[in-house]
Amino acid sequence: MSVRNLKRIPRAALAAAALAATAFPAAAGVDLVLRGGTIYTGTDAPFVGDVAITGDRISYVGRKAPGGAGRVIDARGLIVAPGFIDPHTHVDAMLGGSDAAERLVLPFLMQGVTTAFIGSDGYGDPDTAKVLGSAASRPVGINYAAFVGFGAVRTKVIGQDDGAPTPAELSEMKAFVAKAMCSGALGFSTGLFYAPQNFAKRDEVVALAKEAAVRGGIYDNHIRDESSYMIGLAAAIDEAVAVGREAGMPVHIAHIKALGVDVHGEAPVIIAKIEAARAAGQVVHADQYPWSASGTGLSASLLPRWAEDGGRAAMLKRF
Repeated sequence: MSVRNLKRIPRAALAAAALAATAFPAAAGVDLVLRGGTIYTGTDAPFVGDVAITGDRISYVGRKAPGGAGRVIDARGLIVAPGFIDPHTHVDAMLGGSDAAERLVLPFLMQGVTTAFIGSDGYGDPDTAKVLGSAASRPVGINYAAFVGFGAVRTKVIGQDDGAPTPAELSEMKAFVAKAMCSGALGFSTGLFYAPQNFAKRDEVVALAKEAAVRGGIYDNHIRDESSYMIGLAAAIDEAVAVGREAGMPVHIAHIKALGVDVHGEAPVIIAKIEAARAAGQVVHADQYPWSASGTGLSASLLPRWAEDGGRAAMLKRF
């Protein structure tokens, strides 16, 4: 995998992310064999077999690996699978921090997650070259890919204030997104539920999204409203789909949900909207976590967005 796409860390512990769909012969000098586990390749039906690792590469997947490995792990009764990819995380600070132990991101590794996307919800550092390059001097424990975040870019150029950007400010933000994409970002993320991103109108979002679209990026977004706080759930789905359509890029809706009693029962409505967009030829996906609760910051949950105009210091003065 190229540096443009992922920061690859060569560790045998992470090599399971490269499991092939079919068996292939073991190379000489096998270092490690996972023996007798139930193997899920991600494409075929699971089967009981062995996985051999040589150096930082998987060298065999099949029913029975040859003997002679330097180390054998008894995987009977256990599942052996490719590393999981978490498409929505907030481990940016952990990966870029000074604590070497924290940079291993062990809570992810211990649950089988070997690749994480950062820069979610419009957050992160808009300097993607720095974000992706930091692992060269500060090794990390997982693979990662980055989005360029709308909130990070907008804050750098405009600050925390409500209001539309000037033409010069819009051009500066577009340049930030373009540079980030050329530095290896995989797409443009937004969190339009949060200030100051919530202050932006759709045309501003589309203008920046186009910079990512022409460079092969996707639009990853926490929609403007997952409940009935602002424009409503259905309208927020419409907006996300429209941004992708107008910018000409695939859309991914993060942690899609119908939040709160006001919108309970709307799941069929929003699913129908996504299916209609797909039927029209648009690429739209969503992910969902498997529990019936959500969490975010208190300010975002409880305060009207006008109260957050100007940032935290300005907000505290109002109260």
